[in-house]
Amino acid sequence: MKLIARGIAFALALAPALLQAEEKSTTTPTSKDSARTDANPMNTPDTGSRAKKSSAADEKMTDARLVALLHHVNQDEIAAGKLAQQKGQSADIKSYGKQLVDDHTKADADVKAAATKAGISPSDSALTAHDREMMRVDKNKMDQLKKMSGAEFDKTFAQVLAKDHDHMVSMLRDHKDDLQSPELKQLVDNTIPVLEQHKDMAEKAGRKTPQPQGRSPQPERPQQR
Repeated sequence: MKLIARGIAFALALAPALLQAEEKSTTTPTSKDSARTDANPMNTPDTGSRAKKSSAADEKMTDARLVALLHHVNQDEIAAGKLAQQKGQSADIKSYGKQLVDDHTKADADVKAAATKAGISPSDSALTAHDREMMRVDKNKMDQLKKMSGAEFDKTFAQVLAKDHDHMVSMLRDHKDDLQSPELKQLVDNTIPVLEQHKDMAEKAGRKTPQPQGRSPQPERPQQR
């Protein structure tokens, strides 16, 4: 699953241009999303820092919002998995990509089934402005990954996906008690172990990927909106 994700340990060596935080995002980031901006698109949320949260982080998770978020995350993770199968250099990254496609395709079907039982029709109208901003940043992050290749792609992809899944697990745990539908609460319980497995797989694949040689070309800076 995707929503949204924070810093890559190896990114300074792999793609320095992606870590030049020279501008601020158009919205006020939360503590988890503090570095996840257009100028710093490869950073994913700091899931270990929960002491300070802005109003965006404290927004109550409604059932309809969760359904919309999970649907988008699943679609994004399916796209990421296909990208890994296409551009991955190592067998581990390609295999991981296939696992993402398979698991998030099933997860999306589970989301739709749980939403139907809860009487909810997935709709983007349930998303907050903060959700939409993070989705835009995540799209930019994938666009940056598309410019990479070889070991650099493999290493960075693994780091990004590990952090993204860690963030998603944290979000689900933090907001489960906000939910009203027992079907959606059960969906969260069923989803967390899958996301944790994906995080572990990404970390393992990243450790097995050799450090890339050289530096990647300067990616184009995304335009501010």
